[in-house]
Amino acid sequence: MRHRSRRRFALPRRALAALIPAASLAGAAIPAHATVSLVQPAREAAASAPLTLTLIYADDDRAPLAVTTPDSLEVTVTGAEQAPVTVRLAREPGLPARFTLRAGQFRKVRFSAPWPDSARGTVTITPVGFDASAAVVSLDRGPNQARVAQAEAAEARQTTPAGVAAAATHVAATAGTPLPTADALTTGSQGLLSRISYYEPMFIGAGVNGDVTAKLQLSFKYRLHMPDDPSSRALLDNLYFGYTQTSIWDLSADSSPFRDTSYKPRLFYYVADTGLRSNWFTRMGFAAGIGHESNGKAGSDSRSLNIAFVQPTWEFGDLSDYHLQVSPMLYYYVGISDNRDIADYRGYMDLLVKYGSPDGWQLATTLRKGTHHWYGSVDTQLSYPLAKLFGNAWGGYLWLGFFDGYGEDLLDYNHRQHWIARVGVSIAR
Repeated sequence: MRHRSRRRFALPRRALAALIPAASLAGAAIPAHATVSLVQPAREAAASAPLTLTLIYADDDRAPLAVTTPDSLEVTVTGAEQAPVTVRLAREPGLPARFTLRAGQFRKVRFSAPWPDSARGTVTITPVGFDASAAVVSLDRGPNQARVAQAEAAEARQTTPAGVAAAATHVAATAGTPLPTADALTTGSQGLLSRISYYEPMFIGAGVNGDVTAKLQLSFKYRLHMPDDPSSRALLDNLYFGYTQTSIWDLSADSSPFRDTSYKPRLFYYVADTGLRSNWFTRMGFAAGIGHESNGKAGSDSRSLNIAFVQPTWEFGDLSDYHLQVSPMLYYYVGISDNRDIADYRGYMDLLVKYGSPDGWQLATTLRKGTHHWYGSVDTQLSYPLAKLFGNAWGGYLWLGFFDGYGEDLLDYNHRQHWIARVGVSIAR
């Protein structure tokens, strides 16, 4: 943002290009044409080191400027299990409240305070009283704090206009480097929502093949324990409860009833990145657990099963661009009293293959092969961001679905479903 009033800092183009992000501050006694910019903290922070924010004051005028700095900055810190906590960061000891900048000169002023005791995992730092973007930081309370603190200090030494610009160039050049997945419902979430993320795709779509039917799916996963170390791969630190609900909605029938609904709770271990690397894949994830699936009906329409499963996931290529993902889920039935022959139609593996880009189209296909004859199914979903079609104000995706084979719903697991295509929208894929 760019201002030229006496009570607001002006941000020249040079500062906007160099700082990530640069923000105008209000209410400090800075002469006209001076600039002040807030530099985001490092993406990883150690809880043993203080929470530190840096302001850069620069003189873009041709004359010396007298600068007055505030004694403190106020921010709110939101962690996994807390409402926003207000933190007041004090100016670095030994720095004068007033100083003079020569033409073309800049000066860094740091403000710091201890991290709130309750903050852990992914935290959001929101400035109070001035216009600046919130920062999302991964806070480490584990055994790697010393290493994280060293990296944080090294990044802080780059907080000059030239240094930050160089760092930005480096990040852009290595955008394909694997990073932790960001599938949270919202990066600025509070309390409960910070533990919830998308699990299976979420969509609704309708199509015609004889009858008019719609398919609706809702799905989420909840992290049961938030670790001190964000990079931990311990069992308890990566234990999730997942829930998926899939319904077939008969829009042609009187009163438009739901023909069948599958309820699928799961308890499982999951890491998006195991840390394993190879010349032939970019990243490997892993999940394993137990699951239940039933349609909630009684009598002859009752269907249910229990499984134990493992699901490795391999990704190939640049994860920030078009890339391939292969994810076979192998499972064993541990209780199928209502439908003992379901393996004949479903088999023992769901093979998921995806190809696409995070901000472009994506094609995802799930293949099943039963143990009897050529029983099985093909479930394909093509999606494209609505923002690319209608502008950035739109969220979600245009969704196209295709199914052919046995068991689109649990009630009719042993009935051949004529192929059907549907069109709709998706909010997660």
